[in-house]
Amino acid sequence: MERLDDVTPVADASTYDVVSVPLCSWMGNEEEEAKRAAVIDVDVEEQNSTPNYYEKCYKESIIRRTTIAYGIAELLKRSSNGALDEENDIRIDNFVVFISKNPSRSWDDIKGVAMMSSGRSVTIEEPSYLHGLLEGEEDCDGQMGRCLEVEFKSTAPHHNSKPLQAAAVTIHGGEQESNRCHSFARLLYELFTHEPYPDDDDDDDALAVDADAAPTIKEPDQKRAKKSHDVSSRKKLMLTRAKGDFDRAEIPFQIPCIIRMQKLGIPASICLMTQNLLECALRGNGNGDQLHNAYESLAAVGEDLHLLLLDPDRFLFDNRNQSIENGMQLLYRSDKLYGRDKEETLITDAFCRVSRGKSEAFFIGGFSGSGKSMLVDSLRDRVKCVGGYVTKHKFDAMSREKPLSGVISALNQVCLMIKGGARPVIAKKLRDEFGVDFSLLLRLLPNVSVLFPELISPAMRVEVGEAMNTLGVCFTLLRFVRVVSSPRHPVMLFLDDIQWADSTALDVIHTILSDTMGSCMFFVGTYRDNEVQVDHDIFDLIERLEISNVRTTKVYLA
Repeated sequence: MERLDDVTPVADASTYDVVSVPLCSWMGNEEEEAKRAAVIDVDVEEQNSTPNYYEKCYKESIIRRTTIAYGIAELLKRSSNGALDEENDIRIDNFVVFISKNPSRSWDDIKGVAMMSSGRSVTIEEPSYLHGLLEGEEDCDGQMGRCLEVEFKSTAPHHNSKPLQAAAVTIHGGEQESNRCHSFARLLYELFTHEPYPDDDDDDDALAVDADAAPTIKEPDQKRAKKSHDVSSRKKLMLTRAKGDFDRAEIPFQIPCIIRMQKLGIPASICLMTQNLLECALRGNGNGDQLHNAYESLAAVGEDLHLLLLDPDRFLFDNRNQSIENGMQLLYRSDKLYGRDKEETLITDAFCRVSRGKSEAFFIGGFSGSGKSMLVDSLRDRVKCVGGYVTKHKFDAMSREKPLSGVISALNQVCLMIKGGARPVIAKKLRDEFGVDFSLLLRLLPNVSVLFPELISPAMRVEVGEAMNTLGVCFTLLRFVRVVSSPRHPVMLFLDDIQWADSTALDVIHTILSDTMGSCMFFVGTYRDNEVQVDHDIFDLIERLEISNVRTTKVYLA
């Protein structure tokens, strides 16, 4: 077995600031941290901010262990056929964990795993296209879910292994794959319990008894064929947990080591995964019909581990606080849109067209509480991810007294969103565009001053005097949008409850969207369709936009 120093790092330490730690040592450190968390003397101030410190540490530890398990599963899946000694290679003491010294989140420090005997490793990272969403952000409402991807690396000599491309797609034989699954189950047990796997055959005996208890009458071929396509208990568990109606006591664990895991507080999803891995070893021994929940390959294990990490609150952690007296609590995420896949696709496709350089309008009608705002909010992260600006204003019954205030307020917010290298570029363009009329822009959109405060003297700060006429306001806002919006930085203007908007405000929207000289705006307007008549200004705006060849999408939410 190679020394730890012989394992090639997964990344340049100066770039990722990672260190390599033997998995056994890492588990010992985690165990010590768990003990300290259980008895830690948290001061009153920290108790107020972190009401359940031990529970938080427990969940973070489970996330780390599951991430390591996912990395090892992907590493084993990509190892070429015949290159592993299942008994000696798939062991806790044969793996190394790569840990970030400065993780962005306390539970997000696992950056890869490596197998010492083979020199192979995988890096574990979130896809690059998600970095823009997570940059500078902490945990959102305590959620720990994330999408992961792995990159396989190998330092093994070429003549000792197959090409990496072939290794990545190898499909292993039945007996060998069963041995891998069984060895991986042992590894999972030790990883999550920090106890050696029991050296006995109680697990096989328990399964044998469970299989013998099944009906001995042979099922018809058609029924068995249908059964083979049924959703496994493992998948059913994930689906029922997502609905919040899963009770871990209802899972009939009968293998002694799995019962031990459950008593130690290991999540039922991990317990059931380990049990199904152990069942894999009994396939082909006359128990195939009864053990239809057993894993067939490590590829399926990797997919399930990825799902657990994607949304652990729904799929991984047990709902320990659920009260039977108070009924079942649905584990829905407050920021997640459900049942609007078609509408979500429509609004996403519309924005994608806008990001190619042409303005569009998107109108959403429906009763109050039908999910209009939630549908629009589902697009926010996508817009920000590509460098766009999202600005919003909600109209009310008093908005008609100041007809243009809503649109002006929304565009004024855009000035505060322009950051980094784009700020001096936009500032120069605005100065060139407005010239001597800059004071008019500053009067209309005061936040423009943040773009180049060094160029604006107190004398240039114009006090509001005589009101600007509607045409002047409209033209000034149009020129502003031309400068700040582009295919690289589209502006998404969301006006909520436009049934309260004045016709003047809607005229401004029409002028900006129908502009053919460089504006790149995605306008989204929502309205309560039960509060408008067929002659409302909204429908007049839609008609005028269509006449002006502005692509317009209309959606109704029942």
